[in-house]
Amino acid sequence: MINSNSVYAYAVVRFMPFIETREFANVGIVLIEPKEGRLIFKVSPKRFGRVTNFFEEMDKQLYKQAVESFTDELTRLQSFCRANHLRNKELIGVFRELTRQRESVMHFGNVSRVLANERAEKMLDKLYQKFVARDFVNQKYREQQMVKALRETFANELAHKYSERKLKAGIYEFTLPFVRNTSQGKRIIKPLAFDQKTAMSAAEHGLMWVNRMKALVEKNIVMPEQALIAVEPPLKPHNDFKEVYDEVTGSVEDLGINLEQFENISNIVSFARDSGDYIDSSTSWQ
Repeated sequence: MINSNSVYAYAVVRFMPFIETREFANVGIVLIEPKEGRLIFKVSPKRFGRVTNFFEEMDKQLYKQAVESFTDELTRLQSFCRANHLRNKELIGVFRELTRQRESVMHFGNVSRVLANERAEKMLDKLYQKFVARDFVNQKYREQQMVKALRETFANELAHKYSERKLKAGIYEFTLPFVRNTSQGKRIIKPLAFDQKTAMSAAEHGLMWVNRMKALVEKNIVMPEQALIAVEPPLKPHNDFKEVYDEVTGSVEDLGINLEQFENISNIVSFARDSGDYIDSSTSWQ
């Protein structure tokens, strides 16, 4: 039966394989309907290429085992709530304990509430589509387009080539789309978009790359003047997105890293071209 005023509480399940770096992926939703005594959940499949591709350096078995164990835990909790007919304050108390902040591979984001004229299962699916299924598209799709555009431009404008490479700086290990060895050291270019669904997602994505760039600079893997971030401002005309954009770009500039608007392709090409003698002929487009 559909209640016109169904109140739900939910939390996003996060997978964070490397606690030191704080990088995570949204992999599920747990939702409760206190009045009806319902606790339901949806977790990504054990074989979820988007997650394993996102964390390239991760052992794929880690994700599979984490999801299996976490799903079993949720199933047991769901059965307990049903068997004991928990609802209202009792169910809310169980949910609070489940979602409390903890340092672990599988944990939860903040608890949110929503009032909806929909069945719990439909609400769960909507939230899953919003926070999990589309999360990777929001974070990566536009940046992939930016990479493709730069790659085509560089192929036509540059005599030398940049390649996609994995770099390691302390606890960080990640892939950059444009890397080139020069007589002045590594020169890198990274497109960065702010087209995520929410300002919080944009902040998490942007600050993740700030921390990665900071690690490269602090470990002397890349000199700040040899790095460029090509940014595309958020299209959403909201103050919170502007604040995120200003914070991220300000942090990039504080590191001494070059910052350029993506639309200024000629300036990006000039940076890419002015890179000294090419000393690694083995690199190629990937």
